Amino acid sequence: MSEEDIKFPDVNYGAANKKKYEELKISDWSPFFGKDYWEIFIFSMGYAYARGLKPKKVPGTGTMPARVFLPETRHLMRSLAIDHAKKVGKPDPAISVIKNPKSYVKICEEYAAVGFPEVYKILEKGAGDAKPTENLLAEIINDVWKERD
Repeated sequence: MSEEDIKFPDVNYGAANKKKYEELKISDWSPFFGKDYWEIFIFSMGYAYARGLKPKKVPGTGTMPARVFLPETRHLMRSLAIDHAKKVGKPDPAISVIKNPKSYVKICEEYAAVGFPEVYKILEKGAGDAKPTENLLAEIINDVWKERD
């Protein structure tokens, strides 16, 4: 077990979102059907960051165990947090973020918290479409890229 494994905290997706996370996991209209909470969290986090949404505080404490976040996922989370820290003008953002897993997890939680309601709304709206569910995520990603151009 690495030092980072010991320091990596449980991750908070927001207790208020629990029912909606679960709905996305168990509904056959959802592209997250049969997936884990962390996958919804990471998609919501990335969506909010790509859209340039302003992060918001997440009430409560960690609700997903640290063990579900594999090293590759943690690298993605660190990368987002480092770029965020650069944008807000933190001195030596990479060092400060990498040394403190709690700080980069908090940044990721805040992005996921602001992104999840939008992702949920888009997916819920698309639930009645005749399109395959896997196309919904691709459409969301394409829409974000179109906005950025």
